[in-house]
Order: sequence, then C-alpha cells, then structure tokens
Amino acid sequence: MDFSVVRQPIFNRQQNKVAYQISFMNKTQFSDKCIPMSVFSDRSDPRKLNDLLVHAGLNQYSDNKVLIITFEKNTFKNIIDYFFSSRGLVIELSKQEVLDTELLDLVQKASRNNYFLMMDDRVLYNGFENYLKNISHVKISVKNKKRSLVESLINKAKRFNLRIILDDISSYEEFKQYSLCKVDFFKGDVFSKQNLVEVRTNTLNEGILLNVFQHVMTDNYCYKELTSIFESDIKLTHKLISFLNTSLYGRQGTIGSIKQAVCFMGENNMRKFISLLTAQELTQTRTTDIYTKAVSRARFCELVAINTGKNKTFIDRAFLAGLFSNLPDILGLDIQEALDMLKVNDEIKKALLGQECDLKKYLESVIAFEQADWQLLHSVTEGNDISPDLVGRLYNQMIREVRNNSYLH
Repeated sequence: MDFSVVRQPIFNRQQNKVAYQISFMNKTQFSDKCIPMSVFSDRSDPRKLNDLLVHAGLNQYSDNKVLIITFEKNTFKNIIDYFFSSRGLVIELSKQEVLDTELLDLVQKASRNNYFLMMDDRVLYNGFENYLKNISHVKISVKNKKRSLVESLINKAKRFNLRIILDDISSYEEFKQYSLCKVDFFKGDVFSKQNLVEVRTNTLNEGILLNVFQHVMTDNYCYKELTSIFESDIKLTHKLISFLNTSLYGRQGTIGSIKQAVCFMGENNMRKFISLLTAQELTQTRTTDIYTKAVSRARFCELVAINTGKNKTFIDRAFLAGLFSNLPDILGLDIQEALDMLKVNDEIKKALLGQECDLKKYLESVIAFEQADWQLLHSVTEGNDISPDLVGRLYNQMIREVRNNSYLH
C-alpha cells in the first residue's frame, strides 16, 4: 500500500458508530483527500470495485462498518463501469468538483449502476435538483451556518428521500437539537467528549485510584509506597493481578501478590497501566469511543517516538501525552485545571499546554494526521526526525494493535 490513510467515525442518532470516513494523504495538494488512481491499477476482469479496495488493504479500516471514500471526477470516471457489489461502501464525490453537465452525466450513470453516491450540500441549493434525483446520500456541514438554513437543507434532502450526514457537529447541545430533525447520521468531535454532568458525578476523586495515579507520575517513584497504596484497595489490586495473569499480557505463570505484581510491571509499564485504568474509570459512563480515542492516540504517539529512536523515558512520556491530550474531553475541565488535578510530568504538561518542547512536535504530528490536516502535518514534521510517510505507516500499526488489544505488550 503506497498511500497514507486516516479514518474518522460516523455516528447514528443513538451515538453508535456505524461508518468511517476515509481520507487519503496527498503530498502535493493538501486539500485533496481523495482516493488515488493507483489503487485501481489492477484492471483485471471481473472488475469488482469492492474486491479492488480489499486488495488495496482498505478493509482493515472498516471494522465491519460502512466505508465512505471520496473520489475526484477523473478517478470516478475510470471506475464507473466497475461492478458495485456491496452495501458496505458509499462513494463521496469531492466538494472541489464543479457541478457541471459532465459531472451530472457521471452521477446519472452511477445511479443506473446502483452506486451509493454522496455529495456535499451545494446540491441542495436551487438549480441542482437533477443531482438530488440520482444520489443516495448528502453531507451537510453545519459549520458557520444558521440553524434555520441547516433545517431548510435537511427538509429539502428529505423530500428527495436522501440519507443525511450532518458534518462538523461541535457540541452535545448541537447534536441534540439536530437529532430532533430525524437526521440519519452525524460526524464531529462531540462524540469523543464526556458529558460534564457525568464527569462531576464520577467518584475518581473519592477513591484510591487518583492517589495511585499521582504517585506513579513522579519519576523513580517508591515501589514500597505504591505497594502500600494497592494494599488499601482490594478492587484495584484485583484489577492489577487479573490483568497480569491474562494470556493477553504475553507471559507464563501466575502473579500471586501485590509486591510481585508491582515489581514485575516495572516503572514504565505500571505508569502506563495506571494511566489507562484512570482514563477507563473517567469514561465509564459513556460509550467506549472516548476511551478508544484516548488509547489510540497514546499508542500512536508512542509508536512515533519508538520509531524515531527516542529513549525509554521519552517514549513513556509520548504515550502519556497522547493519552491525556484528551483530558478536556474526558473530564469536562479546562486543560490547566485537569493537569493540576492529575499532577503529570512537567514535560508532558508543556506539550499539552502547547508550549515549545520536543514532545509537542510528536503530539502535534499525530493530531494533525488524525484530523487529515495534511498541510499542518507537513509543517510540523519539516526539519525533524518525523516524516509524514512514517506517521502514516504507524497509524496502520496502531489500528491493528488497538483492535487486538495488544498495545500493552
């Protein structure tokens, strides 16, 4: 696979993840996120579109959910006669394309070939009704639009029986408002944020876990003191020993005591385990997507640090910076307030507050890739050990490891 890909989730009204938007990196035209023509170099018959996409490795991003893939006009023209064999794919036409007669002809042909086709909300304005008659989905961006306009566009899409994706949803209140319009699907950062009320009722501050977290965040922490803290909380001890005794951790034999567990884990792995447990505890009242996003970014940052030759201390901090870069979403707190509560390392704190340090570049490169902001990615990685191609390869590795729960090995 000679291209870099990032996926972004699509949710239904019940906030269940039902699809992924796939964005491709274009090194010369940063705004272009379309699938490259090279994916379709194998033109052997029968030319099944889905088979070609599987051959290119794109199925690894689906997790048995629908994929939405953006095409520019010329690539779309070349695959218009391919056999479209599955409901697991929606083709989105790039919003950079001119809505002319040539594009309309292609859309009409795709409709006759039973393609599931999506276009942006330009087609909902007057004069483009012929497009609406030949597509199955429409994506409406709510960004910088008045609610009355968005609702008008939604109503028009419904008159043509189109499936609707609302893009750029930025708050839970916005999601709730548009849910009343019976919209099918939603896309935006809001689904990776914790509800503030749920956070305030969380009992983390009242339990022992926060004490453990703050203890392991210090460099060269005291193993004896950590053992004593564990001994005061049976539930936490059970989680630690159960974790180590699973085959998932990749070891033989059993761990039978707190002291044995603490010594076996070592400083870095214990710090990682407690951090993950803390994040899991904080997100337990919501869908798993908040926790999964935090873990994915943590492992992503860690992999980039490992593959650029950083030492163990830096790698450990890269993992933690990635994990807790989601603190505002997880806690519903200002980032400074959250960092003060958890007492993280000063270098990690600098990176999370946007202050210049080596760790900040690693975090920024990962976030830029996640957001498919190719221009920012190239800017951040220019002149250092990180390359856009490396970040793309490591993203694929991270996806596999998080799916298999193997990121703690």
